[in-house]
Amino acid sequence: MSHRKHLGALGVAVMSVTVAACSAPSSTSTAATPAAPHSSAASSPAPSSPTPQAALLTKAQLTSALLSLSEMPAGWSTDSSPSTGDKTFCNYRQPHKAQVQVSRTFQKGGGLTATVATVGLRQYASASDAAESFAAMEKALQSCHKETYQGSVLKYSPMSVDKLGDRSLGVRIDSDGATLLQQFTLDGPTLVNVGTGGLADAEAETATKLLRDQVDRYEAAARR
Repeated sequence: MSHRKHLGALGVAVMSVTVAACSAPSSTSTAATPAAPHSSAASSPAPSSPTPQAALLTKAQLTSALLSLSEMPAGWSTDSSPSTGDKTFCNYRQPHKAQVQVSRTFQKGGGLTATVATVGLRQYASASDAAESFAAMEKALQSCHKETYQGSVLKYSPMSVDKLGDRSLGVRIDSDGATLLQQFTLDGPTLVNVGTGGLADAEAETATKLLRDQVDRYEAAARR
């Protein structure tokens, strides 16, 4: 498999789970037998005080709240690759479907040094719907450690992340020599997600900075 195909396969899978919608399991995916649930080191405990009430935004407002190219570190360009898909981790079912979801993808370098980055906002009908959806994803990842998707084996590992918003969790995804670091933050009615990935370097520091910046930008838009 070529380097481009390695990264491309991972990118498709990542974008699919990133923008996952409530759907039936896909016939092309075979989930590994779930292990016994355990405490995930990737998630942070609920804060003592809730996030201030956030306004529900329109799709245009959410799109404007996404990080733009000018806010990316030097060397990145926009990627127009489609981000469609309804894949969830090990095909778990979400209790609620996001009402509005937007995302943006960036790329840098080429060949072995190629790196991709994604930012996204998934807004639910209410903060309680978003919290239940986050909890379902968190629970699924406690037992979902490996699956096969479109011929590629995806391995999931808990990853520590910044304690932002109401709750946060991180997932390291390894597939065919490529690695992607996916981070999620629950913030009121919205799930904020950021991911970086590549063959030689998944850029953990970039992912951490992008998550902070994306949460800040979303909160500024939602609390006006």
